Amino acid sequence: MDRPDRSAIAAAWLDARWSMLSLRKRRDVDARQARLWRRMQPVIAATPAVAHLAGQPLDRFPIMEPHDLRAAFADWNTLALTRDQAETAARDAETGGAGLAAPGVAAGFSTGSSGKPGLFLNSGAERAAWLGHLLARLLPGRDLFKPLRIALCLRADNRLYQDAGRTGRIRFLFLALSEDTAARFDTLQDFRPDILIAPPHVLADLAHRTEATGQTWSLRRLFYGAEPMGEAERAWIGSVLGTRPDPLYQATEGFIAAPCRHGTLHLNEDVLIVEREPVPGTDRFVPIVTDLRRTSQPMIRVRLGDLLQPLKETCACGSPLTAIHPIEGRLEDLWRWPDVVIPPRDVEVAASAAVGAEIDWHATASPSGITVEAEAHAAGLAAYALRKLLADHGLTLLIRTLTEPPRHGIKRRRVRWSDV
Repeated sequence: MDRPDRSAIAAAWLDARWSMLSLRKRRDVDARQARLWRRMQPVIAATPAVAHLAGQPLDRFPIMEPHDLRAAFADWNTLALTRDQAETAARDAETGGAGLAAPGVAAGFSTGSSGKPGLFLNSGAERAAWLGHLLARLLPGRDLFKPLRIALCLRADNRLYQDAGRTGRIRFLFLALSEDTAARFDTLQDFRPDILIAPPHVLADLAHRTEATGQTWSLRRLFYGAEPMGEAERAWIGSVLGTRPDPLYQATEGFIAAPCRHGTLHLNEDVLIVEREPVPGTDRFVPIVTDLRRTSQPMIRVRLGDLLQPLKETCACGSPLTAIHPIEGRLEDLWRWPDVVIPPRDVEVAASAAVGAEIDWHATASPSGITVEAEAHAAGLAAYALRKLLADHGLTLLIRTLTEPPRHGIKRRRVRWSDV
């Protein structure tokens, strides 16, 4: 397998570090985005779906849903690849193969938190740009030149992550989410990662096992993504593992947001344009994302289903990049009745405060009531807290409790809405 282009990774790292230093005002961000958008025009001209719009302002382009991109895959890549070709390569990657859909171009599947998994392409240059940008955002500058052990827990491996382990100074460990949890704990203890990236339910399991065994960790940084995590659970996991978990926002459509040194999530608007579609009845929005660097599979005005809430105050780091709260869930997770909308974060805060940060639970609302799942007395405590939350909104609904371990899908989503 060919080695990643270290010079391209270094160039991307330098560009990202420079943008962190040079983007001081919002007008600086806008100017950089405009410059990168102009550079995107040859890529647009090579994309069948939007070639006729090359040279036009961004607002002339249609807003796309992820499932529309999947359905018209051949029209939304610049390499004349069919969906069957890309899916064959992605399946190869999932079974340990190179996963190449074309020379140097890898394919992969997203986790698929809602509906069919996404299908993505990335060239060697794009992987180098992603890795350089990621390292610049997640590590202090001095750490890039030190040997690093990075562990990543995800559903499946792919070429993006494999390249990270072949850069020379980085030892990289990939652990599948399907791996036995006790074996995963032992493997991580043996590996002793400097940096660990995992979904919240994996970090919660590690925290429980750490408390039970008295083991210790020597993490420099700890990151979570793919699932929501409440502030109470974040504080508990941080106290047990010895390092505060900071959020990442990565999707099939791009590397959307990264935390600053204070742990605040900022949109990566140095390489993305993120338009806001307001969510009625809330101060949230769903993002419409344009990635200004993707060339093999352009992402232009793609509407994501995630709920984003901007911070009201300016982040202490001083960055002009938009600061947001950690991702709380998806648009379809909103609890909604006539004249009442309750965001997932409000539900999470109420339930976790009642049952304790270390207790797992699940709550599904519908037009007629709410079902709470948690072990033993925790279900009753959560139900009591949610009954009060509803009362604060002038609602009285039936709350049913199931005293059993919560049932989650591929991703842990504690707060759900069902139309039936």
